[in-house]
Amino acid sequence: MCINEDNVLFKSLFRSNYVDKTGIISFLNKLIDTENRFVCVTRARRFGKSATARTLNAYYSKGCDSKELFSNLEIAKDPDFETHLNKHDVIFLDMQSYEPATGSDETYLQCFNRKLTHELVEQYPELASEQEPVYLNEILPRTGRKFIFIIDEWDFPIERYKDDPAFIEKYLDVLRRLFKETTCTNSISLVYMTGILPLIRFDSQSSLNNFIEFTMANSGPIAKFCGYTEDEVAKLCREHNLDLDKVRLWYKGYRFGEYTVYNPFEISRLVWMQDYFPYWSHTATCGYMKNAISNDFGTLHDDLIRLCAGDKISNLDLLSMNNLNTHLNNKDAVLLYLVTLGYLTYDIETGSAFPPTEETRNDLVSTIEELNWQEYKDSLSASNEILESLILKDEKRASELFNLFIKRGFESNSSLFGSKTELNLKKSVLLSLLATERYYFIPLQNAPSFKGLADLVYIPKYNYRDDKYKFVIFIRINSKLDTKDAICKIKESESLPMLKKFADIGLLVNINCEANTQDTVWNIKYVEF
Repeated sequence: MCINEDNVLFKSLFRSNYVDKTGIISFLNKLIDTENRFVCVTRARRFGKSATARTLNAYYSKGCDSKELFSNLEIAKDPDFETHLNKHDVIFLDMQSYEPATGSDETYLQCFNRKLTHELVEQYPELASEQEPVYLNEILPRTGRKFIFIIDEWDFPIERYKDDPAFIEKYLDVLRRLFKETTCTNSISLVYMTGILPLIRFDSQSSLNNFIEFTMANSGPIAKFCGYTEDEVAKLCREHNLDLDKVRLWYKGYRFGEYTVYNPFEISRLVWMQDYFPYWSHTATCGYMKNAISNDFGTLHDDLIRLCAGDKISNLDLLSMNNLNTHLNNKDAVLLYLVTLGYLTYDIETGSAFPPTEETRNDLVSTIEELNWQEYKDSLSASNEILESLILKDEKRASELFNLFIKRGFESNSSLFGSKTELNLKKSVLLSLLATERYYFIPLQNAPSFKGLADLVYIPKYNYRDDKYKFVIFIRINSKLDTKDAICKIKESESLPMLKKFADIGLLVNINCEANTQDTVWNIKYVEF
């Protein structure tokens, strides 16, 4: 059954650690019966898409009474709370459920049309005289009713039949007839469609260009409903005795507008399991990413190596975003495809992409290692030597190796380097410490609590107190602050209690560029916490 379903699936959400995201209903209520009533919200896998769809069905559907369920949630504070509560005919479509049975001669679209039109006839007896075959876009206006469509996994057919362009065109045409032709759209009050792949620039005709689209790259006004916010995660940590500092380092980093959010699946699993583990990565392989990055476009490989080192890639062209990896024909298209899949995140304020979590960076590193890129192996080998000299506090060797690293970089691959401005020197330092990805979290860059003290802060992933990687590493580039003053300020920093959870000692590394030679000099001091 898909018409006017009950609220059983929504009730099941309360059996776990429910986080109230019903504020999105207030936003959608304002769109009902307006020109902007066609909405597509796309998110990476396991990002709460189906949970939102269940919530909307429970709120709008005539097939249930959900007042008590919603009465203590955010939406109940809205003056229009009861205006749309269980007042609408709702068609809830899970697009995975229309795959024909094995051995059937029926196509996917035939199965979809048959199941839905039959249910409409059953629900609305006045349609019983309709003769077969009847298409959904034809029968819907004859009901004399207005519907809300909630569509989960809209892109399932596209992925399932990705090697059949003719099918994809037919599927898009079905959606276009339903949601763009006037004869049918007059029967629609709202469409909420969700999935992984965005609609953006799927084809030159922009078949569904009447949809407002919220993607992993641009979440607009619904950003805070698309993941767990800092306040929501902090509350869960208090309730379940989790260390918020560790949660931030492992799982925080997706940028949706002004919000930095957490993957709901990750946090839900963490609350249940109480272990810091790559939960999201274990829900699928990295096959899509591997296919996407196998071909090199321009500086793609260099940029991805930089991302492994904790850098960010800026100035991406959002017009390159599309939703099929067969259409990836330039560097920006590949990087934005990784944003769509959740392996990277996109900061719309700075126009930059980067791995959002330690887990997604590990996925990127593992995939590159599997592809056996020579440029990655060369950078990692050089970085291991630099990291070793740094840990051993060998200032002379660290300086020599870093300067040689930059020189070789200019000679063999200048796109990985630039002039020794402070920004480019910082990027070179990041790349030179690529080897830290095995032992340290993604480096903190210009963290507010270390402003003026450190440009980069590397925190050990695990308890290395009895190991050579037992240090928190503070990197200062061309800093004018006296070293002794810097050490004192680090010890007085509000972040010191957090750092002491991971290490008892730090390494303060000053990297200064000599004006006459343009070589760098490294100075390394211990910082006792």
